[in-house]
Amino acid sequence: MRWHAVYRRFVLGRQYRFAREALVPHFFDALTAYALELSRLGIPQAGEAVVALRELRTLPLPSFTGEVEDVFFSIYAQLSEHWGEEVAGAIRRGLSRNDLDLTVFRAYLRDQVVALLGDFLRLREAVLQVAQSHAGVPLVLRTHHQPAQPSTLDHYLLGIAALLERDFRRLRRALDTLDRSPLGASALAGNPYPVDRARLAALLGFAGPVENTLDAVASGDYALELAAALGGMGASLSRFLTDLLFWAERGAFVVGESVSQGSSFMPQKRNPVVLEHARIYAGQLLGGMGTLAFLNHNTPFTDLNDHSTGVLEPLADLLERAEGAVELTRVALEESRFDPVLLLEELSPEVLASEAVDLLVRKGVPLGEAYRRVQGTLPGVRPERLGVEREELIAWMGLESFFARREVLGGVGPKAREEARKEAQRRLKEDGKDLAALRARVRLARRRLARGP
Repeated sequence: MRWHAVYRRFVLGRQYRFAREALVPHFFDALTAYALELSRLGIPQAGEAVVALRELRTLPLPSFTGEVEDVFFSIYAQLSEHWGEEVAGAIRRGLSRNDLDLTVFRAYLRDQVVALLGDFLRLREAVLQVAQSHAGVPLVLRTHHQPAQPSTLDHYLLGIAALLERDFRRLRRALDTLDRSPLGASALAGNPYPVDRARLAALLGFAGPVENTLDAVASGDYALELAAALGGMGASLSRFLTDLLFWAERGAFVVGESVSQGSSFMPQKRNPVVLEHARIYAGQLLGGMGTLAFLNHNTPFTDLNDHSTGVLEPLADLLERAEGAVELTRVALEESRFDPVLLLEELSPEVLASEAVDLLVRKGVPLGEAYRRVQGTLPGVRPERLGVEREELIAWMGLESFFARREVLGGVGPKAREEARKEAQRRLKEDGKDLAALRARVRLARRRLARGP
């Protein structure tokens, strides 16, 4: 068949090149798993097809010529040519490109998400390491863009670690949805042969099958869920990066030379551009949800290109940008340093004014009156106008006292911070074990499919 040049350029050729570059191993995995299951059922030539597929996967796949429309038919043509049409035809019994393609797409995306989660674990570890090495370093945090209260750098970073951990959880849940196999669903109504779909899923290293066969080929929400998780991660990273840029602007966060750039005109400049580039990548993740939503919006619930081939390249692009955002943020932390003096530059009596109110209340002054009395002494908090001894007020408003009074769960007190850090490290370790187990499951399945038991 001869396709129109425009169709070849924008559809067949483009999709073939992407599949040849990224999807071929997954096609061979899915076809081999299916042939193994047909062989178990006693389908003639299915066992020979397994041997043929394992040999063929070691050879390069031809480039797109237009003689066949996609990678599946390219593989099929080679099987037919070298092993005969009976062997090639065996793997097509009950198999549709609908369930095959969606299985391949999910397997490919699963690999990419697992790799991203590994990068994300390293970023979380870097945040916790910086928190540990800067334990107790005081700084002034802001609310509504104005100096608010003292905290410590590790307390701030533990807050960021908690935010990133939730993003990790959302991405992990999206992976749980993705980690289901459509294989065996056939076109939509189910396979006419009694294949064991749970066994097919296990052969491919999936957690299980997509149960309903129509849902297996019609659902696009796995892509929406993944895009939403990536968008949330992008939003969180951009907030963290904005804070780092704020401190970099004031010299409180000194970006390392290996990730900064100078100016073509101003010799004094050392620009913290790694943070800008990381934020660009993070910002681009926010648009992904819209793209994936539009690809699903107003489409009938059945197999369509809109939410099968249509979502694959946008998701691949989003995952690459997510990797850039995560890795650049991690490297920026590892290659840079904080300046403790400049972090505390905005410390003043005003940011501790609430402590003076609390002192008066503890002495029996009604809260409203205490608030007005302290507010009337500003700027500065003058003990003579508050009716307290200078030494008592200074001791009460000191940073050490401020922190010591805040030993609540998650607070800035030294014990609370240390407990929070240990708990965050424990959860990080558990997440690492979970991801390692998933990796091992997929790796073992793929090795068996490629080489045999």
